[in-house]
Amino acid sequence: MTKNLIPWAVIGTLIVAVTTHGADNWLQFRGPDGRSGSTARTPEKFGGEDALNIAWQQKTAGRGVGGPLVIDGLVVVTGSGGEDERDIYVEAFDAENGVLAWRRTAHALGRPFTHPTSANASPTPVSDGERIFALYSSCDLICVDVQGGLQWYRALAVDYPKTGNDVSMSSSPAVIDGVVLVQLENQGDSYVLALDAKTGENLWRKDRPRRANWASPLAFRLPDGAAAFAIQNDESLQVLRARDGEVISEFTVAASTVSSSVYVSPRLYVPAGGLTAFDFSSERPEIAFENSRMQTRNASHVVAGERIYACKGSVLVAANLKDGEVVWQQRVPEIESVWATPVVTATGIYVFDQNGNVTLVRDVVDGDQAKAEVIGSSKIEGPVLASPAVSGNALFIRTENAILKVASPN
Repeated sequence: MTKNLIPWAVIGTLIVAVTTHGADNWLQFRGPDGRSGSTARTPEKFGGEDALNIAWQQKTAGRGVGGPLVIDGLVVVTGSGGEDERDIYVEAFDAENGVLAWRRTAHALGRPFTHPTSANASPTPVSDGERIFALYSSCDLICVDVQGGLQWYRALAVDYPKTGNDVSMSSSPAVIDGVVLVQLENQGDSYVLALDAKTGENLWRKDRPRRANWASPLAFRLPDGAAAFAIQNDESLQVLRARDGEVISEFTVAASTVSSSVYVSPRLYVPAGGLTAFDFSSERPEIAFENSRMQTRNASHVVAGERIYACKGSVLVAANLKDGEVVWQQRVPEIESVWATPVVTATGIYVFDQNGNVTLVRDVVDGDQAKAEVIGSSKIEGPVLASPAVSGNALFIRTENAILKVASPN
């Protein structure tokens, strides 16, 4: 039986008119299949004292380090504030002009305490295009529709009282075929939980090892069309069937507990031993390649075209997607501590550091050789720990206290 389904009337809301646009959608952490890539043509340079190519910037209701979503012309972010950051928010801005469309507020019932560089609003929300599922470090899970109307609410730290830690529960939720998955691994009540997207009712739950894990699950579709979730920790990779949690495949690998996997059919690219590619084109999945040089730190791997990229702080490494062979390695100037996963567009690869420094690197072919070309640097007012979103020909960047749109006036 499901507990803590809170009626919508107990939570305040501000609703104004919502405009529907034909913009591209970015519905989860790192966008489609977790690739953090787009074919958009975005500005090479932005920010600085003259706010170059900053189309708009809006202060958010609270702090946040989770990335933004873009859903049918709305930019959606989460935030947290008030005493101990127990006030939690989901708010949406018009992607065209930055005007606030709606804001939903609630009060956290779980543990809101995090490391000072993080926030209660640390996970990136996820959407199925009709609903938005916002998870917080306090293990409060809110579902609203795209107009901001509350659909359901779960206080998971009340249902499972030992869930949480004081560093931050920052694993982002995933959704596919009407199933929402949260991966809440910690030293207490540690588990993955699948919920019905429409009702918030429990569908299935599996206990997990009792230790901290901040990596996010990935929802993807196997070559045979089956909906699945990939979950990882420092002991294994599991692929679970979405509808009932049955283990489809399991591999004994020491995967990252910070960076997350990415999928390009029929392969799942996992941050394990650097980078390990698992091929799911047959009934018995197998390892396609391993490359220890593709080690990441805090950011996840990024995929664009026939390349996969690894960010190791101020060093960016590029490899072939097919065989994992490294084709170049480049030190990225102006970049220090990196938490946000880089994003790649037709313009190049944007690397963001915590202080708001941004460097653009382009993957170019010179004769028979591939190489990195540093295009230039930009600066925005940070901190920036959230991975950005791309929609149309714009970047949407979540700083600690604001959301901004980067786009050329033309």
